[in-house]
Amino acid sequence: MIIDLGNVWDALSAIGNIAVVIVSLYLARRDYRKKLEVDYWISYKIFSGEKISLWSIDLVNIGSVPVKIYEVGLYQKSWLRKRRKKIIFMMPRDFEYESAKLPILLNPQEDATYFIAKNEWITKIKELGINQRKIGLYARDTTGKYYYRKFLLE
Repeated sequence: MIIDLGNVWDALSAIGNIAVVIVSLYLARRDYRKKLEVDYWISYKIFSGEKISLWSIDLVNIGSVPVKIYEVGLYQKSWLRKRRKKIIFMMPRDFEYESAKLPILLNPQEDATYFIAKNEWITKIKELGINQRKIGLYARDTTGKYYYRKFLLE
């Protein structure tokens, strides 16, 4: 008895070809996505003998496509992504004078750093009555894409 498996092998070959096309399309688009890393740290500035603590917000373009940053601010975290809401949008007047300007075009491997007075923003957050553990940083580009970073208040 001879079993003809030609149709089975043709079907498996077709499925394999479809899988290869899907993977290649995914990998082809992957290199051209916008990738922005949002980071922060605490730094200090000495002004008239007084030590002022600053939050330094650093935005780094780690992708291969230029990204134009339009907005930087704080948001209230939620376990649902759609329920995240912007709390404070930081205006250029809120930044210290050494900060980068908004909007800014970040080419690949470029960064922009923004400095804000830590004590002023902690009092603003407390005045709004927001839980300090549910605060995060965000940056938004001109296409409307948001980039988030968990933020810890000390």
